[in-house]
Amino acid sequence: MNPLLSIKNLSKVYPSGVRALNNVSLDVAHGEFLVIIGLSGSGKTTLLRCLNRLTDPGGGEIYFDGARADQLTGPALNDLRRRVAMIFQTFNLVPRRSVIANVLAGRLGHVSVWKSLLGLFSETDRALAQHYLELVGIGEKANSRADQLSGGQQQRVAIARALCQQPKLLLADEPVASLDPATAHVVMDYLRKANRELGITVICNLHFLSLVREYATRVVALRAGEIVFQGHPSEINEDWFKQIYGEAAREVHVR
Repeated sequence: MNPLLSIKNLSKVYPSGVRALNNVSLDVAHGEFLVIIGLSGSGKTTLLRCLNRLTDPGGGEIYFDGARADQLTGPALNDLRRRVAMIFQTFNLVPRRSVIANVLAGRLGHVSVWKSLLGLFSETDRALAQHYLELVGIGEKANSRADQLSGGQQQRVAIARALCQQPKLLLADEPVASLDPATAHVVMDYLRKANRELGITVICNLHFLSLVREYATRVVALRAGEIVFQGHPSEINEDWFKQIYGEAAREVHVR
């Protein structure tokens, strides 16, 4: 089977002169839970943002679901963003709106502009939003204001919103970085549930190798914008850890 995502010699240099990505090539199979690791500034976030075109790459090629994605514009780009959902570290919810209204934002790519502005979502869309809230274990919070929820609950709302797009690929950029260890596992469990039960391919940036070893089917390590490791999480021994993070680094466990 052809890969869902194929990245060929992807590069990105920012106007400041910082080279965030340098000839990165990578294939991602259907149904993978791929985790990307590396120091802050290694290019992890830039890579994810290039995949859904929040950031335009400076060179190279991206193929998604068999089609060239890095040169799309207009309606074709909007279609790509419908099929590639993203979860951010900072949740990006509208605090004063209800939980279900935030989740329904995931349907914006499927309804007309005027209907979305007036909040005229169909009963089917509302049922779908409620379904995904149930899937992440907070169905009873549908009518609560988003800012009344804990951080972990808000991130679960963000997951439900992403799932409401019904994507083929889910990108998660440090989704548990601002959460305590116990809550981090809860959020990661729901990402794994989306991967295993819904068949959604997941690419997730993480810092903690203990989480990587528990959730990843494969891991890619970036350093200074280049891939320095690809393989199974169990292959990252002490020597590889130092090559990825530096000689002075020490591993921190999230239990």
